[in-house]
This record gives sequence, structure tokens and C-alpha cells, in this order.
Amino acid sequence: MKKKIIFQKCNFNNIYFLFYVISIFINLLIENYIYPDKSRIQDEKELNSYILPVKILLDIYIQNLSDFLAIIPHLIRNRLLKKKQSKISSVEIENTKDSEDLKLIYNDKNISITNKKIKTILLYIILIGILDFFEKLSLILYLIIYSNDNYNSYSFSCITPFEIIFQFICSYFILKIKFYKLQYFSLFLNLGIFIIILIIDIFNFKRAEYSWDGKVYIFYLFNIISYSFEFSLGKKIVLYGFISIYLLIFIRGSVELILSLLFSLILYLSKKDVFIKMGFFFSYKDYIGLMIAKIFSGFFSTLFVWLILDRFSPNYFPLSLILYEFISFIINIIYNSNYINAIKKNWDLYIRIFLYLISFIGVMIHNEIIVINICNLGSDTKYFLDLQVESDELFAKTDNPEIMKRFDSLIEINSDNPDINVNENETDN
Repeated sequence: MKKKIIFQKCNFNNIYFLFYVISIFINLLIENYIYPDKSRIQDEKELNSYILPVKILLDIYIQNLSDFLAIIPHLIRNRLLKKKQSKISSVEIENTKDSEDLKLIYNDKNISITNKKIKTILLYIILIGILDFFEKLSLILYLIIYSNDNYNSYSFSCITPFEIIFQFICSYFILKIKFYKLQYFSLFLNLGIFIIILIIDIFNFKRAEYSWDGKVYIFYLFNIISYSFEFSLGKKIVLYGFISIYLLIFIRGSVELILSLLFSLILYLSKKDVFIKMGFFFSYKDYIGLMIAKIFSGFFSTLFVWLILDRFSPNYFPLSLILYEFISFIINIIYNSNYINAIKKNWDLYIRIFLYLISFIGVMIHNEIIVINICNLGSDTKYFLDLQVESDELFAKTDNPEIMKRFDSLIEINSDNPDINVNENETDN
């Protein structure tokens, strides 16, 4: 095959990535307006003290409420399934009316296996709820311990490449997703990007050009571990097929509600002023409206993430991570004047943006959205394996002597050069 780079055809399910981007954009936009400004709180020190209450309000309480909206599509889905099952049952009854002997098969072993799987799924969902809560809590703990620091002031850092690598590794061990040449190429490509950006980050920290504290890496590590395991376990549940993603989100939200109440009790006993500052946001109608909008937008962003996991795999989620970074960067440029002044000093900004674009391509390569036909890298991909199957079927079914001669000649060539695909002549024609 002459083509060195092959783009796979778009799938209808790719539209969920577009919906996710839109929902994330709305989410970040709402969050930007919920944060109090100097028109309402003039003292800058007092203004900074609202960062923690807003973070807890948005990431724990409002996000937790948004999970319970999943019960609506779950009930709709169940109703549609019942209608479909009733139609199928009526057809089966009509087909068996003339039958005299109806044999009922009852298998205790099958039922016990099913019950065991359901118990395993419930255990996994509880674990997913715990992991999701700790994912949100990890960065909040950073703000509680280091209240004067801000971890949102540095774009395109080494965090996202590390997230991508860790997600690949989690999928490899938990879901047993095999790595072939193209996947290893993508993994080492992202590893190289991570090392380069990490060196730039350390250099910038040493020069004290950023207010971003290096200690946040420890908390980000727990954040990344939590959600990577969560998505891999979530995909494992989806593969079992006994539960819908809507019910999964709802049960996860129920588990998080218990943990949120426990966290609130501890926080109330140690930092009562956080709850007093939360009351500030309920004293303005525009903030209340924004928080309600955040519940719905948070639900849709969560839903589209799980739809991506359901239709594809956790290894597709890193595409969303990179898109999130770019969207966050654009919104900060539009709405934050201090951010614009800060990025003007960034000598390395364009380097990091370029590396993120390469990383995006690397993730597409990993998931075989882009197939590289260089140095036999794509030999184990689904695209080339499908071509091989088509070639074998054509060779098995054909009676045309010209085609048979062509295959015989290609087989002889391939014995000397295994990099040449059997279907090369057919593709060129």
C-alpha cells in the first residue's frame, strides 16, 4: 500500500466528542461567572478566601446533585425497553400457540453466575463512587492545606501528558487491552512529550516565573490515579452488560452523597467560615441561576464522558483531556486580563502548545483513528487485519485465474519481503 498515513472513517459515535466539548465550554463559562468579582468584594485578600468555598460548592455539592439527574434517562430507557420486550413477547406467544409441548429450561447454575456478576458490579460501582469522590477531594485538600496557593495559573503543563500515559497503563492492566507496535509508539511518544514539558516546568519553577506551586503535583497524582482507575473499572462494568451507564452514574452519585455528608461534617467542625462564605452565593439571584445551570451542564459533561467510555474505551478519554486544556486556555484568555499579561511572559508557551498538538495526534494513533504505514508499525492494526481478511476471502472464493495468479505472485514476494501487504495490487486498482 502506497499510503503512509491512513485516516479511519468517522463513526457516528464521534459526535459525543463534539457534545463533550460544547458541555465543557459551557461548564467553564458558568464557573467563570460564579466566582465573585471586585464589584461585589473589593478587598483582594477577601476575594481569594472565596476560592475554596466555590471549589467545594461546584466540584462536590453541585456536581453530586447533577449525578442524580441520570435517573431521568434511566427511567425513559427502561420504559422503552419494556415496550420493546412486550412486543417481542407477544410475537413469541403467537408463534408458540400451535405448539403442544413447551419445555421450560431452568438452570440454577446460570442464575447463580448472574447473581455473582451483579454483586461484583455493585461492588465496582461503590468503588467507582469512592474513586470519583477522592478525585474531586484531592485538589480541594490542596486548597485547604495550602490556602494561599493557586494551581490554576499554569496552562499546558506536564500534567495532561502524564494523565494520558497513566490512562493507557490502567487500561492495559485492568481491561487487558493489548498493545501492539502502534500503541507502543504512541505510549513512548507521549512519554517523551511528558519529559520535555516536565523539564520546562521545573525550569520555570526554579526561575519563579509562575505562582503555580510544585507541591500540587502530589495532589494531582492522587487525582489522576483516582479517575484513571474509575474509568477502567467503569468500562469493565459496561462490558458485563447488566447495567446502563445512567444507572451507574445515579448509584455513583448516591455513594458520593454519603461521602460528601461525612466530609461536610468534618469540614464544619474544622472550618465553619467555609459554609458562611458559601451562603454568599445564595444571596444573589444570578448566582443561584448559574448554579442551577451548572447542575445541568455538569450532568451533560459527565454523561458524554461515560457515553465515550461506553461506545469506545478509556483510551479515547485523553482526547477529551487535551481538548479541555485548550478550551480552558481560550476561556482564560477571553475573561481573565491578568492571565493575558501572564502568558505574554511565557517564552515556552508555543512550544508546549505544539507538543500538546503532537500528543493529540499520538492519542489518535494509539486508538487507530490514524494508522501509520511506516516501518511496519500498522501491521497489527484492525485496518490492516481487515484488509488481510478481505484478501483471504477474495482468494478463497475467486475462480478467476488472473486473480489467482496475482495472489500467487504476491505470496512469493511477501515471503521475501513481509512488509508488503497481500492486498496491495487490489487497493491500487
